[in-house]
Amino acid sequence: MTGTRSRCRVVLLAVCVVALSAGTLFAQARATYLYTLSNFSGKLRYDWVRVRVDRERDEIYVLYQNLVRIFSPSGMEVFSFGDDLDLGQIVDAEVDANGDIILLSFKDGRSQVTRCNFRGVPIGPIEIRNLPEGLTFYANRMILRNGLLYFASLATSSVIVTDTNGEFRRHIEFLPLIEATENEKAGAETVGFTVDRDGSIYFSIPALFKVFKYSPDGKLGFFGRPGSAAGRFGILGGVAIDSRGNVLVADKLKCVVMVFDKDFKFLVEFGYRGAKPQNLVVPDDVAVDGRDRLYVSQGRRRGVSVFALTGE
Repeated sequence: MTGTRSRCRVVLLAVCVVALSAGTLFAQARATYLYTLSNFSGKLRYDWVRVRVDRERDEIYVLYQNLVRIFSPSGMEVFSFGDDLDLGQIVDAEVDANGDIILLSFKDGRSQVTRCNFRGVPIGPIEIRNLPEGLTFYANRMILRNGLLYFASLATSSVIVTDTNGEFRRHIEFLPLIEATENEKAGAETVGFTVDRDGSIYFSIPALFKVFKYSPDGKLGFFGRPGSAAGRFGILGGVAIDSRGNVLVADKLKCVVMVFDKDFKFLVEFGYRGAKPQNLVVPDDVAVDGRDRLYVSQGRRRGVSVFALTGE
């Protein structure tokens, strides 16, 4: 009888440890819906916009139909510009440490980079200089991190890195580094793209059901498996990194944002299709600000939902 009780205590202790561990994982990745980006007329209901955050000034930049809209930390629109600029199609934006706005656009068959002041008035072009022979500058995504500009060509899964004056630093082609068949690579196009504070590049490739991490030392890690279970991928969207190093991945098919820790261990997913404010509909672009608030761009005129990411 004593042996049976001892075994019961051991089993009960093991169950409690598992429960506590699961509780800790969920606590590390809890997301609470806060609001939807709005103006004085109400929630702004647009589809699949590009979202960028200015962590220095706690402002949010949204690109929609060639208009750059700027929002305060409370989620209200305070300024907009771009519809009268002769820059072609604006595809991305960043803000440097001085508050200058850097725009990536496509005009006359080529990519161009323009520096603007804080009001969106162009100061002048940023010429991409000293590219290796045979390399053409083309990009449809741009990230500014640690004084470097990372320009991504999603179709070719490649990145050109420059300083903020356009001086070439390096060129990285990811597909040759990925272990996959040539047939798999033929349909492999990057969708999500971001750079963390340590300079590691994260990108998602839906055709391979994987998220990749390219470290500054040249190492390539990855995670992801297809499936409908929690933590598995349907159709991948954007990628973002929070202050703890957690990797947040939007899934368009499952209508969730999944959270993985820095070692790629699945923690939790949230959102799910529905009409309630905390639900998500075809989430695409994601961004995290300096206070660990997550901005999720959606379809079906759901606009940009904002969530607070909380720790233990």
